Amino acid sequence: MNYTIMHIINYTYNTPVKQSINQCILRPIHDVDQQCLKHTNKIEPNEFVYDYLDYWGNTVETFYMKEPHHDLRITTQSLVSVNRKFPDGQLQLDMNDWDKLSQQYAEFLKKTSFTDLPDSVLKDLTDPIWDSSIDAFDYVNKVNTYIYEMFEYESGSTNVETTAQAFFNHKKGVCQDFTHLMLCMCRYKGIPARYVSGYVYCGQDSALRGDAAMHAWIEVMLPGMGWVGLDPTNRIYALDQHIRVAVGRDYLDIVPVKGVYIGGDQTMTVNVSVSQIVDYVPEPLDGQ
Repeated sequence: MNYTIMHIINYTYNTPVKQSINQCILRPIHDVDQQCLKHTNKIEPNEFVYDYLDYWGNTVETFYMKEPHHDLRITTQSLVSVNRKFPDGQLQLDMNDWDKLSQQYAEFLKKTSFTDLPDSVLKDLTDPIWDSSIDAFDYVNKVNTYIYEMFEYESGSTNVETTAQAFFNHKKGVCQDFTHLMLCMCRYKGIPARYVSGYVYCGQDSALRGDAAMHAWIEVMLPGMGWVGLDPTNRIYALDQHIRVAVGRDYLDIVPVKGVYIGGDQTMTVNVSVSQIVDYVPEPLDGQ
């Protein structure tokens, strides 16, 4: 599947601001299952963008705006090819052997400030789902279904600072909240799990949720199968319709845009558009 993505973020300040230092994590990942064929990041007022890879391998784009300004506009455009299929390997560990992964994937097993549910709550949540007759693959699928069915998706009901504990108490939230809760329930059983940010292509499928802004889902490490993506907001696997941008332990590791500045308050608007290209023809190489 080939997609074009347009992501526009507008900041408006109530007074002129200056010495604005910002970073964006908006460039799609380039790997064996997904190729970022083109990507541009236009900053208005015009500023030069520097980029580097962070600890998790995500592309971070940074820029500095010294002069006073009332507005900031970030426009990213990407062309991405996704060829992610359902994993065809066989699980190589049963649920009793997961402690073997605790060192290699320790960072994706620990609790964070967002995945803060107490063990007593997690025990009550997971005991009805897990029993000795299922393996880790069965378990994560059951968790994916459980969260989708038991929690309500409601845009605007939470914010970027909402923790898994707050979401659990509130019983409604957005993709970030669904993802944080699933991270808790997988890590509690010793299954390495990481937060994924990106985009989802919904097309004409009105039942899918998450294309109005950046989307979030999880990936779990299943030996013999690799990192497997599951989307608890939509109760589906993260395959060809999901475009990965960044991975981390939780939302704090992959904040799409953040920065500091000297000045007054700001308001922000976001517009995201994901379109499928049916008849994409790659550009010829130089000399062809």
